[in-house]
Amino acid sequence: MLISVKNSQQQGFSLLEMLIAMLLSSLMMVSVAAMYPTLQHQSQSLYRLYRLEQSMRQVLRAIGKDMQRAGFCYAQTAVGGGKSIRLSAHPQSPPNSCLLIEYDLNHNGTIEPPGTDSAEQFGYRWLAGSIEQYRGATGCSGTGWDKLLDPAEIVVTEFQVIRTDRGNQHYFTLTLAGYWHKWPELQRRMSTRIKVKNQI
Repeated sequence: MLISVKNSQQQGFSLLEMLIAMLLSSLMMVSVAAMYPTLQHQSQSLYRLYRLEQSMRQVLRAIGKDMQRAGFCYAQTAVGGGKSIRLSAHPQSPPNSCLLIEYDLNHNGTIEPPGTDSAEQFGYRWLAGSIEQYRGATGCSGTGWDKLLDPAEIVVTEFQVIRTDRGNQHYFTLTLAGYWHKWPELQRRMSTRIKVKNQI
């Protein structure tokens, strides 16, 4: 025989309480839905800035690596003659926006001349919104330079090299600035300091 016991203390939600709970839940969902596009935009912007910074950092690292080798010649102390690092500029670019570097890349004890496949002169220049490089460069003009960053993606707004000498120590400060072509508001300006190891 089943005995049913009714507890007067047990009660469900009233209709008014259910309506209030549904109203609050709806308001929360609407608020979250309204914030989502903003959060998504901020997340995408941060990711694009990160990619921009990484791309620019790779360029500075590549140039810095060549600068640290400048003046090296296997079995000799230095190239000498003040030719291993030269600052110049393309006629259409600001001063000190072109860098010419020379060193013994293949370790054969001599600097291979320009115009050969194994030329050991390396040029970097800023021209018309691009940062470019050229192996065998003797100056900052001319054609045939390769772009280090695709200008359809990243527009370079500044490339400058400043030299500082402290006794026998030589330092160069490289500054690179640019923005995403599709998102001009996403900009970065980065600097790095390079200490040259060899006599220049």
